[in-house]
Amino acid sequence: MYGYLRTFAPEMKVREQEYYRAVYCGLCRALGKCTGQSSRMTLSYDFTFYALCRMALTGERPTMKPRRCIAHPTRRRPMAEGGDALIHTAYLSGVLAYHKVKDDMRDERGLKRAAAASVSPFMRSYRRKAIKKGYAEADGEVAAAMEALCRLESQRPPSVDEPASLFGDLMAALLAHGLTGNAATLGKKIGYHVGRWVYILDAADDFSADVKSGRYNPLACLYADGSLSELPADKREELRDALLVELSELECAFDLLDVSDDPDLGGILTNILYLGMPAEAERVLFGKEKTSE
Repeated sequence: MYGYLRTFAPEMKVREQEYYRAVYCGLCRALGKCTGQSSRMTLSYDFTFYALCRMALTGERPTMKPRRCIAHPTRRRPMAEGGDALIHTAYLSGVLAYHKVKDDMRDERGLKRAAAASVSPFMRSYRRKAIKKGYAEADGEVAAAMEALCRLESQRPPSVDEPASLFGDLMAALLAHGLTGNAATLGKKIGYHVGRWVYILDAADDFSADVKSGRYNPLACLYADGSLSELPADKREELRDALLVELSELECAFDLLDVSDDPDLGGILTNILYLGMPAEAERVLFGKEKTSE
């Protein structure tokens, strides 16, 4: 939903790129089947990463089949078939999309709030379909986590650590949902640090807009003195260090994933962790050219 969990295309092997696109397209197809054709508009790189992590955690390996789609009607392209990981991701994507729009309607003003209100009926439909398929518990977890985050943000604490941890808890619960044993433990660790990394980077990305509009931004409460319109260079360096800490924790968890039977899946996850995510951080913090996809 934020779009930060991307691959770094220049360093990917051709077969890894095909594998990634097949999962991306397969998730798009799963969204259409599970929560309705319009839900394909919620397709994101972040949930493609989620689907790949679920495959690594559960041992599921996708079956690829050449297919056409509306976006690419002229020729067939490999698509991952709708296995458990893609179906699970599609339903959870619908749940999270609903609660994200609900949060936007509560926090935003003007055109952004109107835009959120206009898509809200579709999001309610996605959530309703997910609940009917047994995702009521996940919906409750997301609702409780978003409410806790909202309460904390309404207090406008001058801390990025507290809200980032709450968002990390949310992502940990989602990635470990339905898993047991070591898979659940690893899922929680990966989800937690991915969530923290995303929250911190998103706060940096939205800094100028949030300061201008008066919306809560933990970095604005920490660094802005009323005259700053963008993050100072030294604070950007501090944030880079904080993001690297989260990536180092992710590395420890990724090292415990067993994807030895699927080197392409391992290569994609390694690419995202070591190249794609750092590239996104450099783009947001220092305006460097975006070369990830």
